[in-house]
Amino acid sequence: MRLLEKAGVEFGSSLKGKRLASCLLVEAADGYRVVIALPEVDPAFTDKQVVLAFLKDGKPLDDKEGPYRIVIPDEKRMARWVRQVTTLKIVDVQGRVSPSGS
Repeated sequence: MRLLEKAGVEFGSSLKGKRLASCLLVEAADGYRVVIALPEVDPAFTDKQVVLAFLKDGKPLDDKEGPYRIVIPDEKRMARWVRQVTTLKIVDVQGRVSPSGS
């Protein structure tokens, strides 16, 4: 995502080692949250597109969808398509494993 690059997130050859365990946390106005691994948005790793949309058919998104929405066109399920996006954060995964069922 070019937006992340503008915010100082480095991709390409600098995305290696411990940084591969970082993810993008997307939060919505209703508390819905999803994660997207950084390699999933790095063109050096994938052709997958993750879009932060603010327009639909050339017009601003309505209150139900916007002001921003994450769209991932190639995903079979739309579970990570987040509407009413309020926050994007880069989060490092700490490696703790939760017991099954937690």
